[in-house]
Amino acid sequence: MKNLPEEMVEEILSMKNLPEEMIEEILWRLPVKSLLRFRCVSKAWYTLISKPQFVNAHLRRQHKLYAIGRLWPRSLDGPSPKGKLGVDLESHLGLASKSLLAIVDSCHGLFCIVNCFYTSLSSEASPEIILWNPSTGQHNHLPYPNFVPYNDFSLCFFYDSDDEDYKIARILTVKGMVRTRIDVFTLKTNNWRRIEETHASVIAYGGSGSPAYFNGNIHWVASKHYDHHKHKSIVAFSLREEKFQEMQLPEKTRKIPVSYLRVLGGCLCVSGLGYHEIWAMEEYGNKNSWKTLFSLSFPCRAGDGDDFDDRFPLALRFIRNGAIMLAHNGRLAHCCSRKHTCRYMIYRSYKSSLQLHKPELGLYMKTLVSPSPYGAAAFSPKPRTSLLNQ
Repeated sequence: MKNLPEEMVEEILSMKNLPEEMIEEILWRLPVKSLLRFRCVSKAWYTLISKPQFVNAHLRRQHKLYAIGRLWPRSLDGPSPKGKLGVDLESHLGLASKSLLAIVDSCHGLFCIVNCFYTSLSSEASPEIILWNPSTGQHNHLPYPNFVPYNDFSLCFFYDSDDEDYKIARILTVKGMVRTRIDVFTLKTNNWRRIEETHASVIAYGGSGSPAYFNGNIHWVASKHYDHHKHKSIVAFSLREEKFQEMQLPEKTRKIPVSYLRVLGGCLCVSGLGYHEIWAMEEYGNKNSWKTLFSLSFPCRAGDGDDFDDRFPLALRFIRNGAIMLAHNGRLAHCCSRKHTCRYMIYRSYKSSLQLHKPELGLYMKTLVSPSPYGAAAFSPKPRTSLLNQ
């Protein structure tokens, strides 16, 4: 169905007495670009395609991954792209040209992006947070959380399946204190809520950029002192119970900075800064179950002849058979520890000056998921330009 010309699909759907269930079944299989056009066919189709039930049914059928950042969206199943790849994110997001953007993470086709331009000018400013669907062109500039003077902050973007809601956790170290607190944004309410409980720790340098949501808990790397190399552990915060617990890091990472936490292969994973190794907690909560998931502790042969340096490589997706997708120095790389190879798939054309240990690119699926609160219009009558039309 995806390979049929749109005119033929529209002709089939326009047949008289075609059951509504069959129309839905056909539409579910269409790409986002076609659905954005077909919603203009009639009021009935507009209503159908805008329903959350339809959006979720279409989402469940999406598996193909694309890469984007300061880059043009490209399918990972296609050949390596050539030529200019830059995307003017400021224009797409309605921002001033002087922006310091970083991708927090992506989930179900939505990107969470933080703009720290005003934060970099004043310690009394909060970063601007934006949810963006590059496939539909929709974006939502989120309300600011209440300001708290902080020494460091971190953001975690995720989907809470228990509440069926997209959420953002802001984790921050209160300025001048060994104290970490959390604010949680929920898309359904479009509001922030402050968690009353706090934790006696500070966000550890190097782990501050990448918390991870897994098993109903938000995880980040913390230290009991401002000397970030001492007494480090993983702090887990339960959204259901609103309680903190601590978990031990792998032995090898306890004396080195931790660059990030990720969920890979269905496990909570950690990587050490400057180490091309990733450890996975095979049994959640069991400190003795840390195992090496992936290792690049050797010179790699990159596809373009460049060396794979050790500047904050970030694992995006565990594939299989010892292979992993990495965002590295503004580029996307497919690496295999068994074959001792790295192949760069996408090359950057923009160098950001923002140093948040965040990648300049990320992976996403093309979906209809709206970045706006439920109850708001799923599609604007005159939507902003999507990347699908360029």
